[in-house]
Amino acid sequence: MIKQTHLTKKNILILAALILIVIDLLIYMLALNDYFIFSSELSINLVIFTAHFIYIYVSLIVVSKTKASKVFWGASGPFFLVPVAVVGWFLFFNENNPEYYYLSSPNSTQTLIIKYSNWSLGETNHYYDFFQPSAFPMIKKKINKETLHIMTRNTDAGDLDVLGAYDPKWSGEKTVQFNSKYNNITINL
Repeated sequence: MIKQTHLTKKNILILAALILIVIDLLIYMLALNDYFIFSSELSINLVIFTAHFIYIYVSLIVVSKTKASKVFWGASGPFFLVPVAVVGWFLFFNENNPEYYYLSSPNSTQTLIIKYSNWSLGETNHYYDFFQPSAFPMIKKKINKETLHIMTRNTDAGDLDVLGAYDPKWSGEKTVQFNSKYNNITINL
């Protein structure tokens, strides 16, 4: 005789926890191999971060045994979770809203994605990461191991002007060189 299982609150919580663990492991394994999930329209990491906190909040209410504890966690849970979520947001997601610039090779066989951002405090610090699309839509391969950092003073040049991204020099379809008065860098795809 086959034993039928019913979807109880406990089973749903365990299933949700397993799904979150699998997603976390997938993102971790991709990052170990220099692959990252991102989209210019949506922050995937912020969605996953938020899902974890919603799961914790719902779990606290569902796992509570008495009606009084359910009301307590339902009313006071946000006061405990919001400060942790705000600190986590500042630590992990406040990276000056990076922007993306897509660059195609001369014959359009290769695409280079430049992630760039900056911040200023007397001088301007420009940060660049280079990615290449993978076979999967939102998964990108990071090309550079270290983030490129260029510091400028007393200039009105934008991030892409500082890099020299508007006038790249291609060598075939696999190598691009950016030249500007601030830096010269070659990227191999």
